[in-house]
Amino acid sequence: MTHSILSTLRLCGLALLLAGCASPQNNYDPIEPVNRGIFSFNRAVDRTVVRPVAQTYADYTPGPIKDGTSNFFSNVDDLFGSVAALFQGKFGEAGTSAGRVIVNTTFGMFGLFDWGTRMGLDKGKADFGQTLGHWGIGSGPYLMVPFYGPMTLRDSADPLVRLSWGPIDYIDPLWGQIAYYGVYLVDARSKLLPLDAMLDSQIDPYAYLRDAYLQARWNKVYDGLPPHPLPLGEPDDDDDVPANSNASGVASEAATATMVSGDAAASAPVPASTPASVPASAPDAATP
Repeated sequence: MTHSILSTLRLCGLALLLAGCASPQNNYDPIEPVNRGIFSFNRAVDRTVVRPVAQTYADYTPGPIKDGTSNFFSNVDDLFGSVAALFQGKFGEAGTSAGRVIVNTTFGMFGLFDWGTRMGLDKGKADFGQTLGHWGIGSGPYLMVPFYGPMTLRDSADPLVRLSWGPIDYIDPLWGQIAYYGVYLVDARSKLLPLDAMLDSQIDPYAYLRDAYLQARWNKVYDGLPPHPLPLGEPDDDDDVPANSNASGVASEAATATMVSGDAAASAPVPASTPASVPASAPDAATP
């Protein structure tokens, strides 16, 4: 556990340094040139390694094995989601998620079978980035993370918590940890394959993914009912946007773009108001 805590502190320090790079206007993508470089690197790795492996996995792995793998990682999500929902005061969702963990871990053989859904226990959607938004913490700068994908400084709380206290902390051999995350990555990437064509068709895939992700997170913090659309460009003087709109909060569908490439758009569709080719200008501080 100690090594995980030290790793968490190092990552937090890096995140704070990145936050200090934000411009006085606090635009949500203050280090866009760096992010674009990482995005290009991630896409290159994805196209040469990850996507082919994920495609092979999707095409040739027997259905029961794919289902069992997805169910296992979904059970881990429920464990963390129950705690995140509890911290948001969503006691019903927290109880349902905890119930799913108990049922699926026992009767479902450590989560390989999803008996919880069959029993009417709906899967929750809470995460720790959303929890911080619920507490009034702004998103901070948008980041494109190498070998991971898009996130904001606030959303980094979720992978950091999972890294520190997840199952990986109880896997001692390094090869076991690599295997765990390797299987997780391939399973997650295979689910995003249908979105590849949509992203590849965009004039500016980076901006499209960024804005889709930020809008999805903005909606999630407010449970799908945000007080106003997320402003994606620099505001005019007469913009009717609350000065503290980036520090409010309470969650909708998240953009599941935690794959090596950052190469698929958010799971939630981009609103019709977002053009197919999103301008690459640095948007406003009223971030999700």
